[in-house]
Amino acid sequence: MVVRDMLQKLWDSLKPGEIVLIERADTKDQYLGVHHMIEWGLERGRRVLVIDVMDSLHLIKAKAELRGLKTGVFNDVDVIKVGGKVRVGNVVEWIGDIVEPVIVVGKFREAYERYLSENEGTLVMAVGLEKLVLASEVIPKNLQVMIGLVSRYVGDKRRTSVLFVKTYAFENGNQVVLGLLEDMATTVIRVSSIEKTTEFSIIKSIDPELEGLCMRL
Repeated sequence: MVVRDMLQKLWDSLKPGEIVLIERADTKDQYLGVHHMIEWGLERGRRVLVIDVMDSLHLIKAKAELRGLKTGVFNDVDVIKVGGKVRVGNVVEWIGDIVEPVIVVGKFREAYERYLSENEGTLVMAVGLEKLVLASEVIPKNLQVMIGLVSRYVGDKRRTSVLFVKTYAFENGNQVVLGLLEDMATTVIRVSSIEKTTEFSIIKSIDPELEGLCMRL
């Protein structure tokens, strides 16, 4: 079985209400994973909602296009933007001011709840969450944003959430944030590369058959 088929089998195994944390543990990009998951969701007839933090989706789309991937799928997703200036996809809500994390959380929850009430069975993808940690010197407030985006919806069967993060942002004293995200997630997948080989390690899963599985591409 090729790796693409294995990944599709993994995504198909995810249950409504799950929160999946995909950690990129090196300096490489995540556009391949994001592009593949959007394609998978749309092929399954799911509504796909992307939470786009500070134009992360724009960067992902641009790099995917430079790679030669078909980027039309990015036009077929709904988007809640948090900060940023570039519109990608069908933007259903744009939270422009991210100076005060408590206000951001309130506006996000209002938009998110409204969307989920109208679109059950949604595949939710979040990109650029690590930027919320790096955007402010007041780490406790950023921690409140991160946890508010995750903990409230664990087990909410209206959606399956996949959070893409880069672990470099959680170094130098911020490890507690990543640890809390890992603790709340139902599935944790760590992605890293050695030369030309990409490794997908399932660190944690509610499915005992998946936990500990390692795939190499």
